[in-house]
This record gives sequence, structure tokens and C-alpha cells, in this order.
Amino acid sequence: MKQVVLSIEHAKESVTDEALMLAYGKGQASAFDSLYQRHKKVVFRFFVKQGLSHAIAEELCHDTWLKLINAREKYQQQALFRTYLFTIARNTLIDHYKKKSTQNEEHYTDTDNVSGNVSGNVSGNVEINHQGNQDDFSAKIATSPVCEQQQKAQLHVALSLNIAALPTEQREVFLLKQESGFSLEQIAQITAQHQEKVKSSWRYALKRLRKGLQHYVK
Repeated sequence: MKQVVLSIEHAKESVTDEALMLAYGKGQASAFDSLYQRHKKVVFRFFVKQGLSHAIAEELCHDTWLKLINAREKYQQQALFRTYLFTIARNTLIDHYKKKSTQNEEHYTDTDNVSGNVSGNVSGNVEINHQGNQDDFSAKIATSPVCEQQQKAQLHVALSLNIAALPTEQREVFLLKQESGFSLEQIAQITAQHQEKVKSSWRYALKRLRKGLQHYVK
């Protein structure tokens, strides 16, 4: 492959992400700095919008960029860099949930051994209670007399609550499209799903959000 050489001007928008990544793979460390500055905020938002704390989001961001660094020499321009980056981010998120699930299973197993009578779907109860609290909160603030600025703030809070309450696949598709600007075709590449399934998740997510925000959107 032809050596990719970039001048000190490579941080300009005229240089594509793909060219920067190829240059970084060839040893130009400053190319990574440009990529990081361009995309660090959107990657962080992707994790925060999943309902994660800022501390965990920062940790997953670190893991995502570290994985990209470790894979720099293997990078090939087969898709947009952003698609490549968010595939890594998504896999990092999945690894986080798997690790958390394993820890929860170990915790519940220990609890079973102590109490001997734990039953029911714990995670399901949490989700139901969260949904109920969300509905109560949304109804309360929607009927409160507020100024326009307060209404916007309340809408923002309600939107965040409703996004967090979406099923995982729907929330993922919604955030990748609405927050990160990916097309449904690109999301299908990132999530390794059939495009029709992605479209379905997008439609159901919008349907749920419209219902949850009906008090705010006339």
C-alpha cells in the first residue's frame, strides 16, 4: 500500500478521517490527536446517553480509544472511519454489560446462598418500577405551570428518561441515528444486523418516544 504522508495541516477539515487513520497506522501520532479531537465528544455522548454515569462513560471512552490505538496497524479503509470507531464503541459497551451481568449473577448467587428464598425476575422488577416512576414524573412536570425556558428543560429531562427506558436495541439504534448521525444502513454495519431489523427498531423507538412525550409535543 502506498505510504500515506500528511503535512502539519492535516488537522484541517479537508483531510478525511480515513486518511488520518491510515497515516496514524503508518506511525504519525499527530494524526491520532486530530481524530481524537474530532470525535471524543460524540463518543462520550454515545455512552452517557445509554444512561451510564459520567465516570463509567469516561472509562468506556478510554477503552474504546485504547482499542483503536491497538488496532491502528490493522486498519483498512473498508468503511467510514466513524462506522469503524462506533463499532468499537458498541463492542466496548457490550463487554461492559456482559461484565456487569456476570457480576450481578455472582451477587444474586451469593444472596441466594444466604437467604435461600430469593425469587422473581429482579431486573424485570427494576425496569417496571423505573417505567412507573418515569410515567409519574412525566405526568407531574407536564401539568405544572412553567415558563418557556422551564418547559424546554422539562422536555429535555423527559426525553432523557424516555430514551433510557427504551429496550436496548431500540435505544442503540435511536442514539446512533439521532445523536451520532448515522444512516440506517451504517447502523446495520455497526451492529451487524439486517437493515430491516434496524428499521424496525427505529420505528418502534420513535413510536415509544412519541407516546412518552405526548404531554410535551402537541
